[in-house]
Amino acid sequence: MDMKNTKIYLEPITMTNWKACIALKVAPDQENFLPSNLYSIAESQFYQHAKSRAVYNGENQMVGYILFGRDIFTNKWKVFRMMIDQSYQGKGYGESTIKEVIRHLSKEPDGHEILICYQNANEVARRLYAKLGFIEQEIDDDGRVTALLINVA
Repeated sequence: MDMKNTKIYLEPITMTNWKACIALKVAPDQENFLPSNLYSIAESQFYQHAKSRAVYNGENQMVGYILFGRDIFTNKWKVFRMMIDQSYQGKGYGESTIKEVIRHLSKEPDGHEILICYQNANEVARRLYAKLGFIEQEIDDDGRVTALLINVA
């Protein structure tokens, strides 16, 4: 599969797809990098500007999950979580998903700056986000890295 042209689309989490979404799993060695999709879907209900989305491939198969929206502390757009099911990793879906969210957010007011958050030990995430232009800003006491993408328009 061509990693640069992996087709994806995002759909809201609904009554009809939430169970499939919570059944998605990362590889066992990645489980400490982010909470479960069930937790993320529940948490998203408490933030007005959170967008909880299932990631589908070109064959209409759910392959991942992403949560993004306005950060309540900085008021910047932020990708809070992104996961691709272990069965679909290494096929370009993560990169395509982030690019789609960047494209979407660049059309929003103040969409020229996007934050992303990931665990410091997650080297795969670090390489992907750096490749897309995110610059690390800080690492908190819990090992969470915040990186910033500027001028995405």
